[in-house]
Amino acid sequence: MKPSDSAHIGTVRRRLLWLLLPPLSLLLVAGVLLDYRMGAAPVREAYDQALADAALAVSSYVRIEPGTSVIHAELPDEAIDMLRNGRHDDMFYAVFGVDGSYISGDRDLPLAAVGTRNPSFMDATFHARAVRLATYRSTTAAGSVTVVVAETKLKRDHATTRLLTGVVLTDLLQLGAIMLLVFIGVAAGLRPLLRLRDEIETRSPRELRALDETLVPGEVRPLVRALNQLFATVREAALAQQQFLANAAHQLRTPLAGLRAQLDLLAREAPSPADKEKLLRLLDSCRRLAHTANQLLALARADPAANLPEQFQHVDLRRLIETCVTDQLDRALAKNIDLGVETMPTTIMGSAWLLRELLANLTDNALKYTPADGRITLRCDTDVQRRAFLEIEDDGPGIPESERANVLQRFYRMQASSGDGCGLGLAIVDEIARLHQAELILSSGENGIGTRIRVVFSATKSP
Repeated sequence: MKPSDSAHIGTVRRRLLWLLLPPLSLLLVAGVLLDYRMGAAPVREAYDQALADAALAVSSYVRIEPGTSVIHAELPDEAIDMLRNGRHDDMFYAVFGVDGSYISGDRDLPLAAVGTRNPSFMDATFHARAVRLATYRSTTAAGSVTVVVAETKLKRDHATTRLLTGVVLTDLLQLGAIMLLVFIGVAAGLRPLLRLRDEIETRSPRELRALDETLVPGEVRPLVRALNQLFATVREAALAQQQFLANAAHQLRTPLAGLRAQLDLLAREAPSPADKEKLLRLLDSCRRLAHTANQLLALARADPAANLPEQFQHVDLRRLIETCVTDQLDRALAKNIDLGVETMPTTIMGSAWLLRELLANLTDNALKYTPADGRITLRCDTDVQRRAFLEIEDDGPGIPESERANVLQRFYRMQASSGDGCGLGLAIVDEIARLHQAELILSSGENGIGTRIRVVFSATKSP
């Protein structure tokens, strides 16, 4: 999958929200229309009923002249004022006789068509204004009399607008509440996945224990099960690699040790000084070959894939330094080097044999490049941030600042360096430090003389 495809897919939460938004919006529109129709109908009926009552009131003033068929409809001034002077709308009325002849009111007021209802209603335009009118037909002794009452639609429009606004706002609030509840529900549903993500993110590359399948939803369990199978496969491969390296180390060290012993014996029994010199050179080459082989194996065994977190244990750095000094004391005495220690009780979680290898390589480098009558000091303590550190300092030629990144590369040797190393010592130290999530710091020694190398560990445990 390309990165652009991943960005296009987005998160599960976003996809769910985008999938739910269109149907919920359609439901919102349908709900607004339905609520508006259902809410506007009673409003229209109420205003129509008021208009019908006004028509009935006007019809009550219809009179027939006694002894004739002449119809009169004279409204009192008070009644006309009530009709004409509405608070919001203007009202109009007209009365027509049996043959449609005008009797009183607004002469050109239109009539609603005759229907099944009496009064009947219709929308019309009167004097360029939209009106709603009611036509009431009353039967008298002189015949049918038609009363028409009309009213402008300002109140109606205002009421329906308020109704529509209220319906839209209410449905929008409901949609917002639904989306919020959906968001909260999706967030709660994704919480197990987020916990799974956090657990995987916080794991170190060496942690291969199985994930707990019971803490995730059923839909995700096949994925967790596949991850656990992958972890198991990698774990088996790491164990196989570790076993191979252990066997390889044994198979290499045994014959090389035997070869060195035989060469040493031959050198002692050499018949002539020339033969002894050749045998000693061969013995030295064999020793360097054994040292290089051991370093290559150490570098391979320091790989994260060959180490599992279960192998980490409490390691006493002070005891580790004391053991290293004991092992290297003869070499230091041979060059009259002051090999000292400055230690405090310090314990960390790590691989004991890898830390021994780290310290051995640091001490070996210091002994190689520190001149006779020099000084080497090994330290362990905690810094101001309560982080444990392991440190070695010498007064040798030092490492220029421009070369400090290069010397950590495999098989790299500075041009002006002396000694018979192969450029793997600091590379092994760097690999082991990374494995322990530690920081490797190279600097100059006291007063800018020599080299100081410090390994700072991220977690400490003091006894």
